[in-house]
Amino acid sequence: MASTMPPDRIEPGEELAFARAVMRQFHEDATEAQLSRWLPVLRRGDFRGWQVRDGDEVVGTYGAYATSVSVPGGGRLPAAGVTTVGVAQTHRRRGLLRAMMDAGLDEAVEHGEPVALLWASESAIYPRFGFGAAAPSVVHRIDRGAAFHDPVDHALVRSATIADVERDWPAIFERLRDERGGCVTRNEPQWRLDLIEDPEDERGGATGRRLVHVPGRGYAAYRVKPDREPALLPGGEVLLQELIATDAQAEAALWQHVCDIDLTSRVVAWLRPPDDAVTELLVDPLRARTSVGTPLYARLLDVAACFEARAYAAEGQVTVAVEDPTRDQSGTYRLEAHPEGGRMRRTGDAPELTMTVDVLGALWLGGRCATQLLAARRLRQHAAGAAARLDRLLAVDRAPWTPFEF
Repeated sequence: MASTMPPDRIEPGEELAFARAVMRQFHEDATEAQLSRWLPVLRRGDFRGWQVRDGDEVVGTYGAYATSVSVPGGGRLPAAGVTTVGVAQTHRRRGLLRAMMDAGLDEAVEHGEPVALLWASESAIYPRFGFGAAAPSVVHRIDRGAAFHDPVDHALVRSATIADVERDWPAIFERLRDERGGCVTRNEPQWRLDLIEDPEDERGGATGRRLVHVPGRGYAAYRVKPDREPALLPGGEVLLQELIATDAQAEAALWQHVCDIDLTSRVVAWLRPPDDAVTELLVDPLRARTSVGTPLYARLLDVAACFEARAYAAEGQVTVAVEDPTRDQSGTYRLEAHPEGGRMRRTGDAPELTMTVDVLGALWLGGRCATQLLAARRLRQHAAGAAARLDRLLAVDRAPWTPFEF
């Protein structure tokens, strides 16, 4: 259904009404403290906001900010970080989201951003706009005291300060981006919101944020949520926000630390990569009780630019027909991959594979397998072995991963 209320860019002075609408759509109370933290983000020059109004009421919101995403091989690609997307419950199914998405993605193309990225609150919504789950994640629930193979010295882990976060942690984070695709830039406001500011009204009954590090080599941030029920044994949870390390010893030390905190019974770790080391660090990997987590979604706005930005470990070629019903990326492309780089061009040749643009976006960073999606009938194969060949070309050493939401 076409919208009869077209979206408009938010103008200076309209940020407060926009922020209140976003919080209402996500069922959050818009306290003055919360608004004061978000308004500076909305007023940044790299934030582009769209809204739909019904009279004086903001009933639809869409935001994007200029960022970059790491790609296999360590390169960085400009990207639109899509956020604050929502429609008021009273105005659903009127085409508002479609109108805002079209306007926002058009603007991303104008800004030279060949891909748009987002975290989805509901996973069924965004594939119809061409977004594919490019960087899967997992959730661990690890019992306290789980035994580790070859434990390392606990004394490697030290308490960290805000000064340590500001001075040392960004360099560690950039090392992660060098090694893994799918990792989005964390700008200074995001660092402040994620790991520096610690407002009491956003702790959800847990403690303030605890910061630890192996200086210069890795860090972890977590909260502890005590068990309020009377019990003979402690039942609190360690809520792990982030754990990143530049070497295996530092990573093991940080996991040992968070998995053996007094007066707790388990660690809950969200947004972890599918190839997380912790399951192999444990003597009994089942103590991690790993489940599917939220993926980072990618919308390819320039198919050729996205595939030519990444590196390839294998040499070969495959021809793919792309179906893009909502934008202009439909066509047949030949991917020619080499260790020196890749080339992706439209071609008149017969395709070996056919897939929608969201499926291609899911495969782009090597986080998903074409053979698995073929078995699920998410793509079509016209030449024997083409899906397996594409998997070999797109294979990566480390799974794509962004450890924070935006």
